[in-house]
Amino acid sequence: MIKLIGAIMILGAAGGFGIGKAAQFQRQLRQLQELIGAVEIIRCELNYTLRPLPQLSEHTAQRCRGAVAELFGRYAELLEKGFTRAHAAAQAVENVKGLQIPNDAQMAVLELLSTIGRYDLDGENRLLQLTGQRFRAALERFENEKKPIAKSYAVLGVTTGVALVILFI
Repeated sequence: MIKLIGAIMILGAAGGFGIGKAAQFQRQLRQLQELIGAVEIIRCELNYTLRPLPQLSEHTAQRCRGAVAELFGRYAELLEKGFTRAHAAAQAVENVKGLQIPNDAQMAVLELLSTIGRYDLDGENRLLQLTGQRFRAALERFENEKKPIAKSYAVLGVTTGVALVILFI
């Protein structure tokens, strides 16, 4: 009975690790998709309502989910406190714990949040278009490179667990 419990624990731990890593990749994928959606929300709001930047960021936070919503909410909060755009962007990205995007996407977020609100409407639209393209490129690259790795982690975790169970029994 103890061997059975030990085998289940080993299998659960190894499989859980692999599945956890795969879930982390899925979270990154979902956050990249949320960022693409956030850029569209900002673009629409800028073109039709011309809200001030803190209100625009808060509105974006309300229409997004998860860590991306927290990022824009934190950014709006810091802008309201009087932080500069660049400092608020850096603090927001640093303080959001659940944000797990690739480095190129993180740099695009920092550049977007640091420069938005600086230009006229045409300049803002070009900035948002460029940022959206960078997020889509990061998403495509992530799907091509990381998705197979995520599946491999899940399978590797479970098979390692099975191998350990076989060795110990």
